[in-house]
Amino acid sequence: AVVSTQSTGDSVSVMIRSMSKLECSLLIAMARLSARHANQPFNLEMVLYEYKEFVTFEGSKLNAIPNRDLAVRAVEKLVQCQIVRNLSTRQGKVQKEYRQMYLNVDIMDLMNIIKACNLQKWAQSTLMFT
Repeated sequence: AVVSTQSTGDSVSVMIRSMSKLECSLLIAMARLSARHANQPFNLEMVLYEYKEFVTFEGSKLNAIPNRDLAVRAVEKLVQCQIVRNLSTRQGKVQKEYRQMYLNVDIMDLMNIIKACNLQKWAQSTLMFT
């Protein structure tokens, strides 16, 4: 089920305000992948590649690519917050970087998260939601 800020109210607002720039940036990368691949699942490797494309893009003010442990922790927080959902609970033997996942929020909520993270310029210039 897709999480909506209308159904969960203030707890989502608090969670959004507590997100780091890295978590928001990875979330935008996930949204780009979802939009480009018709909501197909993605993994952390794909997300990091998408993030790297942005960081190397001319004019990016974000820091270099985070180490994998930091990125894994950021994605785990997004899973805990139910913004991202693992495709299967039976992925125990699969490395965290290759576990399949997908976004678990609707587009309006995603845009609110992006606005709260102050990364609208990247999102607006690169997300192609139809």
